[in-house]
Amino acid sequence: MTLRLGRWLVSAKNPAGVIYGVLAVGTLIAAESTRRETYETVIGASALALVLYWLAHAYACHLAERLKRPEEWQPRDIGVTLLHEAALVKGAALPIVALLLSWLAGASLSTGVAAALWTAAVELVLLEVAAGVGRKLPPREMAVEVVLGAALAVGILGIRIVLH
Repeated sequence: MTLRLGRWLVSAKNPAGVIYGVLAVGTLIAAESTRRETYETVIGASALALVLYWLAHAYACHLAERLKRPEEWQPRDIGVTLLHEAALVKGAALPIVALLLSWLAGASLSTGVAAALWTAAVELVLLEVAAGVGRKLPPREMAVEVVLGAALAVGILGIRIVLH
């Protein structure tokens, strides 16, 4: 199961986008106030912010390409860029699903937010494990890379602690 999940996430043509998606949605959810918000507002704000982040990232990549290539661009180029950058949405999917499942299960918003944040944290670590296994890293190098993913995961959880 873990390896299948890792393959699904890393199978994107843009694995960096997957990581940015996890970080973006994890950071946003960590900053939400569970005292004033509802599941609807947290999920809605997360989805809206994620779409805006995806569009902004695609626009920035598209503009950078146009600046590098002085020849005319085709309208199709923006679609290709949007598709490539959709990896952000893929990365954010698991924490959002954890939030939705918590809501459906009748859990408190605080519990749902915790589930989403832990899902994002575990996803970051699993991405590192999948990358290490895929590259057949020796245990020592694998440990170093997993610690890097874990540090990002702790950062997301730390935002929650600091703000709430």
